[in-house]
Amino acid sequence: MDSTDMKYKDEMPIKTINRIRDILGEVGLLTVESSWKNSVNGFYSVSVVIDNTDLLTNGKGTSVEFALASAYGEMMERLQNLCYYRLSLDVKPQIMEYLDFYYAPDEKPMSIDEFLASDEDWIKTQLSRANSSLDKRELLKNWQTMSYEQIPADFIALPYCNLNSKRISHIPVKMASMMYMSNGMCAGNSPEEALVQGISEIMERYANKRILRERIVPPTIPWDYIVKFPKIEAMITALEKSGNFEVILKDCSLGQKLPVVGVVLVNKNDQSYFVKFGAHPKFEIAAERTLTELLQGQDIKWMMGVKEFSFRSPADDPENYMGILVTGSGIYPTEFFSHNFSYPFNGFEEITITTNKEMLAYMVDRLAQLGCETYVRDVSFLGFPSYHIIVPGLSEIEEFDDLRPITNYAAFNTFKRLVRNIDCLDDTGAATIIDFLQNMNYSPGASVMDLINLPVRSKAFPWYYSNADLFVTALNCWKGDTNKAYESFTKFWDYTQHANPQRQVITYYKCVRDFLATKIKGLTEKDAVSTLSVFYPMEVIQGVVAEFNSPAEILSYQGQLNCWNCENCQFSSQCLYPPMEQVFKILKERYAASTIDQNDLKKLI
Repeated sequence: MDSTDMKYKDEMPIKTINRIRDILGEVGLLTVESSWKNSVNGFYSVSVVIDNTDLLTNGKGTSVEFALASAYGEMMERLQNLCYYRLSLDVKPQIMEYLDFYYAPDEKPMSIDEFLASDEDWIKTQLSRANSSLDKRELLKNWQTMSYEQIPADFIALPYCNLNSKRISHIPVKMASMMYMSNGMCAGNSPEEALVQGISEIMERYANKRILRERIVPPTIPWDYIVKFPKIEAMITALEKSGNFEVILKDCSLGQKLPVVGVVLVNKNDQSYFVKFGAHPKFEIAAERTLTELLQGQDIKWMMGVKEFSFRSPADDPENYMGILVTGSGIYPTEFFSHNFSYPFNGFEEITITTNKEMLAYMVDRLAQLGCETYVRDVSFLGFPSYHIIVPGLSEIEEFDDLRPITNYAAFNTFKRLVRNIDCLDDTGAATIIDFLQNMNYSPGASVMDLINLPVRSKAFPWYYSNADLFVTALNCWKGDTNKAYESFTKFWDYTQHANPQRQVITYYKCVRDFLATKIKGLTEKDAVSTLSVFYPMEVIQGVVAEFNSPAEILSYQGQLNCWNCENCQFSSQCLYPPMEQVFKILKERYAASTIDQNDLKKLI
């Protein structure tokens, strides 16, 4: 099998799959494979989850084996970077401190003074690029509020190796997590394969960001170029024959020789579209990755995340921008579909190198030509090559000196603390929660568990936790503000009634709405029941009165979350936190036993 058939992987996919299964099995982690999709010939995708947890990854490829290897590779990338625990799930303090480290055995505490006085490359780069009008010390104090957990220093920092200068830089974990998120996290059969993949992803997202922010119009790749690559031609033809679709490939190199390809899937029946980006030094691999990404977790007949084209579209919405970079779905500027291209299509660079070692050197050099340095952290503590790559100036999702996301995340931390300690809530805390939710662009169907990143088995929680708008309703009732409670419940009902609920559910919710209205009007309970009984069954009215006529008990009579005190939490059987915590302990134990030295990365190139 030649390099192209192997997708420039350094091992056969079946060997990758079995190697990772063995590694996970050895530490007691069972994987479950599900959600296989193959709605178009040559497009496969699958999900892999650690049993009894919320730790899930997706994979895609042109065969069953490549899709499954992709999913397992991403699982190793996420587990060894502790991605779920750094970016989503909070754990109780004693588990964060387990084995006397928070994030990694080679972490080090760092004070604000040490940060400001540092001569390390990454820190100097950030301070030199920061807005000169900002007080650097005050900026760093803001960064301190990013930490949900209590730590013994201003920051906890992890060492990364600068592949250009061969110097070590310590980067505060919360800065790495907020600024880069999962961008640059990677895994592969060899260090070089993993790093080529990670740098490719960074280039892909960088091109995507530039195109969105600057309304760049990438040129369409002509068909006479595509037919030089029969496999790509066949994939596009298979997609277009599966419905009334048009597939458009875009040269997203930005005219800077970046190996980035974009694809637009247009549904001519309903004028909707779906856009994906992919990258690799070899055009054929970049195009294939882009195309398979379209149908990862998707059925071509029931596509999720597609957007309806509208000439006047809200593409500039920050939430839309972040959605594209984080979930890959969103609205693109109208200009993106124009034929007034920002630069000409001159074909992709035809490089003759064929090994990942050569491609890694090529890509690091290409970044250097763009004025960028490449920082890498080795996290391969389970024994499968995995890394986090940072390229200042390219891989940022958020900027070091942008106070908006820092302030928003600090508010999010406060929100989570208040919700998890709802039994100690006072009027100020309730107002803080309400204000946070009113300024948050959450999904209408989001539950409180979704918002505090609490993994659960089912939605069998009290009604006031089952939906964010209902939670605000309950909080307003608890505060005695029936007018606000009515407003938030009406918002909930406006969404819910379009979701086609069962008739008895509709009846109950309408009765809640009208009972709240009687309280605003000042009716006694007796008069309210008398009026409502004309339209609603008495058992429904009695249920509503029982729930809403005792404001002081409305947030407790069906129970409250008791996070991190699992033995005394009545919802523990519905919660996935305990097994997720156990996985974290297993990972920390393996991390503690590892002998990784970031200085060894200096020998890579």
